Amino acid sequence: MSWCIAARRELLIMNKLIFIFTAAAMGFTCFGAPLDKKNVAGDAQWLAHLDFENLKDTKMGAFLLARLREEIAKNNDSPISIDVGLVAEELHSLTAYGSSISEDPQKNSVLIVKTGDRARSIIDGYLATLEMETDGKSGVKRLDDKAHDTYLVGNEVYATFLEDDVWVSSKSYEQIEKVQRVIEGGIKNIEDSDSRLMRADEPGFFFLATVEGFDAIADMPAQARLLQKAQGGRLALGEQGDMFKTKITLSTPDAETSSQLSRIVQGMVALASFAEVGDEQLNTLMDNFVVEEEESLVSIGLEYPVESLINIMTTLADEGRKAMNEDNEEG
Repeated sequence: MSWCIAARRELLIMNKLIFIFTAAAMGFTCFGAPLDKKNVAGDAQWLAHLDFENLKDTKMGAFLLARLREEIAKNNDSPISIDVGLVAEELHSLTAYGSSISEDPQKNSVLIVKTGDRARSIIDGYLATLEMETDGKSGVKRLDDKAHDTYLVGNEVYATFLEDDVWVSSKSYEQIEKVQRVIEGGIKNIEDSDSRLMRADEPGFFFLATVEGFDAIADMPAQARLLQKAQGGRLALGEQGDMFKTKITLSTPDAETSSQLSRIVQGMVALASFAEVGDEQLNTLMDNFVVEEEESLVSIGLEYPVESLINIMTTLADEGRKAMNEDNEEG
């Protein structure tokens, strides 16, 4: 019985990691529109993308936008405010990717935002207002020596409009220039990549995250030891009806490793299902695990009630806010 409880507990940890990752990813920003592979360099080792048009039509999207409005209104002590609704209308696509996960990843990564027709003028107007309100001390500088309209934010991050509806940001301006060459076809994109995970389509999901080269990640946490048998992984998040959908796909060196990894996961699920821990949410999770195997790929799918996930994310946010307030009071 102790083995059953341990397996169940490990799956619960994995589940919580997914929830936390989801909350962090969605809280960071909203990615949008179907992934345009022709904009992503072929040497990308990691990729994150969220289809914002799809997200806006979901219960999860409505919840996140509502919470974002609340947080902005609560923390805004400036006469300059952000219209979340207007930003949501203009935001179509945001894709982040990088060519390295081990060596200086920040300078090897880039963010591509696909916007509406009015976004450029909105941002220019906002920055002009901010400049005026702060007497030129906004922390945002316009660089006139670049081929495109470029801003330097906090002397650290470059932001450039390569086109009226394409905004690119990076800590390295060379990465922005590289994106332009990829878009123009001068550099291979991920359609020509050797990675099946990078090339693969994932219809019906609003968020995708792909990482290649797990063997290059130092200090892999114990909770993720399953990943040691995989070469890369992809996480997809979506919503169908009243259920939140998660699909984890792992790439392996060969069919034998895929079979071994698949049996390990199925065994964990089977063992965990025997343990009675009185957790209704965990029982729902156990009932919806689906493990599939395909040559050098293993996929782990699960569904979870959207309302339950929203409740969990709300609790996590409230607990985080409470802990922060307690720290501020002690300080």
